[in-house]
Amino acid sequence: MYSDVFCKVYNEFGWNDYPEAFGEQLLKWLSDRDLHPGKALDLACGTGVLCRILKSAGIDSRGMDFSEGMIAIARAESPDIPYDVADMTVYRPALQFDLVTCTGDAVNHIPDLADVAKIFENVYACLAPGGYFIFDLLDEHEISTEEPFDLAFDEHISARFQITRPAPDRVHLQTRVFEDGVHSFTEDIFETVHDRGAVLALLERAGFEII
Repeated sequence: MYSDVFCKVYNEFGWNDYPEAFGEQLLKWLSDRDLHPGKALDLACGTGVLCRILKSAGIDSRGMDFSEGMIAIARAESPDIPYDVADMTVYRPALQFDLVTCTGDAVNHIPDLADVAKIFENVYACLAPGGYFIFDLLDEHEISTEEPFDLAFDEHISARFQITRPAPDRVHLQTRVFEDGVHSFTEDIFETVHDRGAVLALLERAGFEII
């Protein structure tokens, strides 16, 4: 789970570019196919950026995240959108959704494929007939060790970000935050690189048609 301090840095100083870009592409994808989902659920919604984008497009949106800090920010940013703090492996709302999303490598945060299977089963159970589940997934071809690079958020706060591969199936993302040049805290995130074929098999076993 992200620390409260990291949640604030995440929200105030960047990392929103991806959900914003994804949201724009998702709305285009829906428009191109003449799809008009009424209700949408964003799993691992973070600070609720995608929820707000979908809401602004007239879609009744809901968000869920494991991090209480992220959800606190999401609720403050958009009190009109319902948010839940929950674990994706057991989260199965009674509502039915026409669209379920899960982005930002969230599935890669789940190390055990058995738990990934539970997530897929939960999503399938709350997906309305004809609905869509859209998610992203890092695979072995997309992540490589990188030299650390610096991010200057403003004149006082900066960060050093680095991606490493401690094992063939593991990714380590480290963010070190500095205030006025003094190290403030370090956030370490570990992800698992899942086999694409195994993930597709789990989707089909849960009942999904892969398009």
